[in-house]
Amino acid sequence: MKYQFPMFVWAVWQKMMSLLLRPFGIVKSYLLCMAYGVKCMRPLPRFIGRIILRTRKIGEITIGRGVLFDASVEHNLVGLPNPTILDTRHGGFIVIGDDSGFSSVIMSSKAGIKIGERVKCGGNVRIFDHDFYSLSSETRTNPIQDQENVCSRPISIGDDVFIGTNAIILKGTTIGARSIIAAGSVVFGLSIPSDSMVKGNPAKIIRRAE
Repeated sequence: MKYQFPMFVWAVWQKMMSLLLRPFGIVKSYLLCMAYGVKCMRPLPRFIGRIILRTRKIGEITIGRGVLFDASVEHNLVGLPNPTILDTRHGGFIVIGDDSGFSSVIMSSKAGIKIGERVKCGGNVRIFDHDFYSLSSETRTNPIQDQENVCSRPISIGDDVFIGTNAIILKGTTIGARSIIAAGSVVFGLSIPSDSMVKGNPAKIIRRAE
């Protein structure tokens, strides 16, 4: 019979390694914010796993106090190896409130993405406030015209919102405080009142959240 370590030994080992590596995580977060012109509040955000930042101007990404981005299979119970990506382009910006948490999230902004405090996003959530390409087939044949005619509308997510795994939030969406977006939902241009439960593809408001 193959010998296995007792669970408490494994738990102690994980805790020790976490404490030993924590200073390196702080340095990583500081260097990333400095290198890409990300405005961060103290305590600095924690970036665990692979992170990709794309900005064109200083201050296009603002991250509040104590925000966590976890894209590590070792630390993330969802177990997604996908990187965290925060992308701004052509005047877009991303603002994230205090104490929010994200698992392998991808955000791309051309108009503006505002996320409140204590927002939780499950694994693989995507938040896009633009279409990336023009909706006109003729315009898409010309790269310059294509980018000039991309449709974009801002996204606003209120405080204490929970967004489930694999949900997609698209342009023009407003999510009221304390609402819940079910896993796998595709939310496009809805104005969702506070304390709502939303699910489906396309997503619909089904009831008040409990």
